[in-house]
Amino acid sequence: AARSLFETQKHQKRKMICVPGDDVAPLQDGLMRGHGTYAHSNQLVSCGSGRIERVNQLASVRPVSGRYTGSVGDLVVGEIVEVAHRSWKVDVGSTRKATLAITSVTLPDDAQRVRTHEDTLAMRELFKEGDVVVCEVQAVNADGQLHLHMKSNRYGVLENGCVVRVNQHLVRRLKHHFVELPDINVELCVGHNGRVWVQRAIPSRWIDDEAQDGGGGAGEADALLSAEAWRRVRKRHSALPLDDSSREACCRARNAVAVLGSGGCVVDGDSIIKIYRASLGDAPSKMLTRAVSQKLVGDFLGERAPDMDDEGDAMQLN
Repeated sequence: AARSLFETQKHQKRKMICVPGDDVAPLQDGLMRGHGTYAHSNQLVSCGSGRIERVNQLASVRPVSGRYTGSVGDLVVGEIVEVAHRSWKVDVGSTRKATLAITSVTLPDDAQRVRTHEDTLAMRELFKEGDVVVCEVQAVNADGQLHLHMKSNRYGVLENGCVVRVNQHLVRRLKHHFVELPDINVELCVGHNGRVWVQRAIPSRWIDDEAQDGGGGAGEADALLSAEAWRRVRKRHSALPLDDSSREACCRARNAVAVLGSGGCVVDGDSIIKIYRASLGDAPSKMLTRAVSQKLVGDFLGERAPDMDDEGDAMQLN
């Protein structure tokens, strides 16, 4: 019998790309059928295009494109598109608009109480149409409807920055999805839904001042700042104009994310900073030209090639 693609990939030490109809693995030894596969003639067969993945006895095909489906715990960046009854509708790139209930957000002054009719009437004072927000997926219905929450103090409205979209499958789970790029004063919010927020980094002294005012000490800010304190910090950050150097750094970081996305490379803090530094010889506007973009991706993949493994493979998809 012909060797399956899954058996082949164990020898090549990389995740393989398959197309509909390709054999994924033989149905033996208790192998379970995962998403993107079906059983036929004692073989697990791919029903879509994507990467073959296996977790213990579960084999699946992760598509290389498609709408965001969402999983509980995912951090997402989205846009408020509608203020509905006791909830907001959020565009996160899914097949349906996600729902953010008024009971799933913290009220001003961190008030802990039952939401009233007056709170419903004042919903646009919290979020309005066009606001870019960062949330977490709280639940996923059987029909694909996502329910979001903002119960972490770091979640809320994002201002004074920009969103760049990449293929969601290029974003893997990170330990921290709020990433500060060292030495360039740029901060990123990397969403699992393929939307990356780029902004000038919030000065750490502002956070330390808020922590000390609230009874905490320097270095403990992330743990001790309340949601209301974060609102004050974000409001102060959004009111401060960008100087020329910060604007150029944000533009270069934004274009670095776009270059990685166009080249099919994994988007994380390390890959972004490498593309950023490799592009310093060119103006930010030239990073997105075909020649420069291909050179940056080629140099990046060539640098990473000796260290690639199953978890860090950044393949170029054409």
